[in-house]
Amino acid sequence: MAAVAGGALCAATGCSFQPTAVGKGIKLEVAVFEGGYGIQWHKAVARRYEALHPGVEVNLWGDPRVDEKIKPRILRRNPPDMASCGLPAWKLLVAGKLYPLDAALASPAYDAPGRAWQETLAPGVLEDFRYRGSVYAAPSNLGAWVCWYSRRQFREHGWDVPTTWSGFLALCEKIRAAGVAPLAFQGKYPTYAWSTLLSLYQRLVPFDQWYAIQDLKPGAFLDPEFIHASALMQEVAVKHFEAGALAMTHTESQMEFVNGRAAMCFCGLWLKNEMKLALPPGFEMACFAVPVVEGGKGDPRAIYGGGAETCFVFSDSRHPAEAADFMKFMLSRGSAQDYVKRLDTLSPVRDCAEGVVISPELQSAVDAMKGSTRIFSDRLGILYLEFNSNALQQGLADLVSGHITPEAFARKLEDGVEAVRRNPDIYKPPAMGVPVIR
Repeated sequence: MAAVAGGALCAATGCSFQPTAVGKGIKLEVAVFEGGYGIQWHKAVARRYEALHPGVEVNLWGDPRVDEKIKPRILRRNPPDMASCGLPAWKLLVAGKLYPLDAALASPAYDAPGRAWQETLAPGVLEDFRYRGSVYAAPSNLGAWVCWYSRRQFREHGWDVPTTWSGFLALCEKIRAAGVAPLAFQGKYPTYAWSTLLSLYQRLVPFDQWYAIQDLKPGAFLDPEFIHASALMQEVAVKHFEAGALAMTHTESQMEFVNGRAAMCFCGLWLKNEMKLALPPGFEMACFAVPVVEGGKGDPRAIYGGGAETCFVFSDSRHPAEAADFMKFMLSRGSAQDYVKRLDTLSPVRDCAEGVVISPELQSAVDAMKGSTRIFSDRLGILYLEFNSNALQQGLADLVSGHITPEAFARKLEDGVEAVRRNPDIYKPPAMGVPVIR
């Protein structure tokens, strides 16, 4: 049955699988974060891989707290062979816990004859995981941070999608006047505001200035334009977040959006899949990129996004080379097209949506990304977990609630990053410069 399923996928997607030689009698353990996308696609990939490699068994399991479950196993040098989760890549890398993917990346792709696996991935998606010439991880998802809205609600009220930040604020006023909350917000997790804030900052400054905070340059958070972006974020939060939003979980706030009590919601591409069981009949989602800020000097067509949920192979695992091959299969064109169809989101595989019938919701996101000049991403919250859990989360909570001024917020982040700079035990990777993830 598994072999038939693998062949059916090839027929549906036009792929041409080229199995890699993998020894028999191997049992791979793969741990996956079970979040908004679930793990059914991952399980289907595992079954197809087994069909292509008789004698190989893939024990794939998932859990919302997968990070916590495998951390002690990593310390005991008994990790799963591979994981797709939110563990800190660079902390694992410098501790020698990650297996280099170079051999797998240079090997023939599963379903792209004549091409190496690395050539089938979207340009730039591996750059955040490159260390001393080798690559140690890969994203399992390609996302974008956008503002979602209800097409039907906008159509019924005659509201237009804004193209500028002042137009966005004017729209919020119109929405409020109609008796609807302008914005839902996942307030119990204030870092949902971080991507919007970073997008606003990018609209204000050139990329060499934007990347200064990513590279831990002293005083970067005290940049007047970062304070300006923080003020814009605070203004929209205080004036236009739905009443009670700061006490809501992500699903509670997103329920307010899908039920029409809030007209818009900043979120990633996972929103529809995460809320699919709660969507009312006929609900039409669409999205737009964070609008440009008038007078800003940033690239008006860049979009915040990049990879999400990171795939690792552990150096202490039983079968690292075989696990890297499974990752190659998971991030192959055929698997990626199935990923797009099943989960209504994007994969880091190049042109993953090409030839696939996708939903109008995902198409609006694809259009936003296609119109972009670059996709940029943040690594502060991923690399420096203490900064994330202390200065950043609390600072954002205080900023969006109005309990702290934008200047004090910037100072709090600067102080938090200074602690990272001074700690010799925290690895600081090379400067990001101005990478392009496209």
